[in-house]
Amino acid sequence: MKGKNIAIVVAIIVIVVVVAAAALMMTTGPAGPAAGVPSELKVGVILSGTVTDYGWDYAPLVALNKLETMDLPIRITSHKFVELVEPGDAEGAARDLVAVGYNWIWAWGFQYREAILAVAPGASQGVYFLINEGKAADAIAGKVDVIDEFPQKTAYLLGIIGGSMSRTKKVGVISGMESLHIVLGEAGFKAGAQAYDPSITFDHIYVGGWADPEGGRVAAESLMAKGVDVIYCQGDGTSLGVIQAVKAARDAGKEVFYIGYPVDQSVLAPGYVLTSNVYDYSDILSSMIKDIYSGNYGKGKYSIELGKGMEMAPFYNFDTQIPQKAKDMVAKAREDIIAGRLTVPTTL
Repeated sequence: MKGKNIAIVVAIIVIVVVVAAAALMMTTGPAGPAAGVPSELKVGVILSGTVTDYGWDYAPLVALNKLETMDLPIRITSHKFVELVEPGDAEGAARDLVAVGYNWIWAWGFQYREAILAVAPGASQGVYFLINEGKAADAIAGKVDVIDEFPQKTAYLLGIIGGSMSRTKKVGVISGMESLHIVLGEAGFKAGAQAYDPSITFDHIYVGGWADPEGGRVAAESLMAKGVDVIYCQGDGTSLGVIQAVKAARDAGKEVFYIGYPVDQSVLAPGYVLTSNVYDYSDILSSMIKDIYSGNYGKGKYSIELGKGMEMAPFYNFDTQIPQKAKDMVAKAREDIIAGRLTVPTTL
């Protein structure tokens, strides 16, 4: 009898739960899109370089390819890249994209901030804007969202690896131009290398452009002539020349190493790239699509950083050459940085 009573009680509980759930659905209805939400998204991307640079401007293509495989409440049906856009031309580029039906405009760089903030307030409902490298204060509810960036955290790990592989105890960074986020990357890399070995010295060069492979090659040769044997490059198209110089030096028997950014640049020179700082925006962007659907777009809450879309690429053929001490330091530092126990420097 006791077992029968228990079965009756369980059955009653199940019935109550089912009835309550049905009543809730009748009251609230299934979750649906917020008012004015488009049925599809057409993405227009404003770039400072070209999408084929296998650097900064390649990252949005990687993200779009991933988004197309995800089960999202609003589908991306098309995209267009507007390349080589100067800051002064960005407002016109954004207006042109909106005029031909693109309803989610990605401004791929802080330099486009003013242009987007000029266009967005007057755009019709259902048109959205994104400022990559933006700040939370730039967000506009229902209109503009941002992705802030903290590259110094992952760059610190890269620095540990770079420092462990340097035989000359000289490491360097080559960047296209100076900017807030570029300096953050330089500061993190320097700090990581010197955490591994305090005697390591650091040098850096700003080439003066993001699409200057020849300038990158010259800069790399200049650093190597000074004895720098590990180069971290934040150069976008300019990085192609840096890779070329490092590859030529290695082919000539010199032990020098290249570290890439912000995608896994081993695809450019398999066997020559030690590792890379990899930016994967897909999870952040998929969350933004869900925000658009639910009417919560424009909160200014997103950032890409270590553990949140930003990681170090595999070491591939160099894995066995990296000291275990460095690998252990990286594992510990990653854990401490994410937990807030280790603060990475933000200035050189």
